[in-house]
Amino acid sequence: MASAIAALRLVPLFHGFSDAELQQISALFVPANAGANGVLFDVGDAASDLYVLADGEVVLECPGDDTFRLRPPALIGELGALTAIARSTKALVQPGATIFALNAKKLQAHFADNQELGLRFLVNLLSVVADKVHRDQVRIADMRKNLVSTQKDLKRARDIVLESVETPISAPIHETLDRLITRNRRVNYRVEPPEALAAALRLDSGLAPVVDISRTHSTIQFPATPPAEGAWVSGIMVLAGIEIPLSGTVMRVKDKRVTIVHDLMIDEYAATLEGYLTRAQLLDVLV
Repeated sequence: MASAIAALRLVPLFHGFSDAELQQISALFVPANAGANGVLFDVGDAASDLYVLADGEVVLECPGDDTFRLRPPALIGELGALTAIARSTKALVQPGATIFALNAKKLQAHFADNQELGLRFLVNLLSVVADKVHRDQVRIADMRKNLVSTQKDLKRARDIVLESVETPISAPIHETLDRLITRNRRVNYRVEPPEALAAALRLDSGLAPVVDISRTHSTIQFPATPPAEGAWVSGIMVLAGIEIPLSGTVMRVKDKRVTIVHDLMIDEYAATLEGYLTRAQLLDVLV
């Protein structure tokens, strides 16, 4: 496992570990074998193992996003394995690559027996996660600036259409621009309720989990037959233990996922929803 030890020595999660401690951890790893077509894991797979790339290359494919080519030293899938969340990427092992796997529960058991070591690992893990969140915030800030700039240009283009001589394409262009401007408004930004702040809509048919929610819309996973588009829905929105009445019109139905446009709320209920959205959003912010 010499190559595994050399890789671990350069991985941030194991910074500050002695060679003897890395030797103990590397002994927990086993050689990993990719499946058909070199697939190590795929999108949606349950995450249970973390991997160390000691030699060669692994390609990570993010659906609808970037492709990353990993070279050693690289720790792969550690956050997913340690939190048991589903994989969000597809990992393809390239020919000749050397990879070691470690079951997350086995690593946790090792740290349970060596608690001082586990504490150092936890500090390193928190540092890695904090750094990731910080970098995500920088990227989101850049995207927000681009969005604001785009909004201004869209409004300018809409004004040009309104001020110009009308042609057969004026109306569809204006409608398209107006729809894009409305969709990009900050009031329409939705958040996915985190596990710590679970939300659901209590209906006569049962409790329907909230998939995402904003000030004006919410998407609900219906427990029974969903209503038709255009139907009116009412219930009690449970926001992490706080309840408010909510009603609205069904805008879209996909399988059992129903998107509702909220009716106008009284100030008290609107403030409660705003407070919940703020708390949910703060979980994504390093304060």
